[in-house]
Amino acid sequence: MLRIAVVEYDRDTCDQLQVFIRRYARNEGLEVCVEEFDRADRFLAQYQNVYDIVFMGIEMPGLDGMEAARRLRRRDTDVVLVFVTALAGHAIRGYEVDALDFVLKPPNYYALSIKLERAIQRVRQRVGESIMLKTSGGMHRLEISQIYYLETKSRMLYYHTASGVYAVRRSLHSAMEELASYSFAKCNQCYLVNLQHVTDMRDDSVTVAGTELEISRRNRKTFMDALLAYIGRGP
Repeated sequence: MLRIAVVEYDRDTCDQLQVFIRRYARNEGLEVCVEEFDRADRFLAQYQNVYDIVFMGIEMPGLDGMEAARRLRRRDTDVVLVFVTALAGHAIRGYEVDALDFVLKPPNYYALSIKLERAIQRVRQRVGESIMLKTSGGMHRLEISQIYYLETKSRMLYYHTASGVYAVRRSLHSAMEELASYSFAKCNQCYLVNLQHVTDMRDDSVTVAGTELEISRRNRKTFMDALLAYIGRGP
């Protein structure tokens, strides 16, 4: 899922950007979460490094968009930044803060879709395939390649990863749907394994990143078939 922030004081522009972003997402089959902020200082006050793209208005009361972008870059060097302005000349200074592009007011769908496509391509270049998790400690981005396996227990789902264990309240089934296009397979009703990290396999167990997990009789054939298919694809 792409997380996009629209920071824009002008109500009509803010609404139009959100409509166009969601329209583009529907047309392209993308999942997006769009959050709006009417002032840059409010946006920065709550900022966490969870956004993929920020549409930043330049002409805003209080803290203007250019200064807000400078402060944003001190905290997040990776987020893709697109300025929103009524004057194209203002956006020329965007190179100072590594802005990808700018959107002229009033926005139109065709122009925005081109710029949004570029922004999404930049996101994919900068960040490996990832998912966002909402835990009790806040939002966390996990690169899918760094997930070892998922474990369901006591109505919680635990993501065992290279950077630690993250707990969320969701079902294993919903996680399976989210990861369906990646190389994951169930070894039993409690575990979903990232086949990339399988290092050993026996008749009734599989070792994943140093942890031995049970393979149930019910899941053994399906798991074996998935593992052999993954190995057969090669690097």
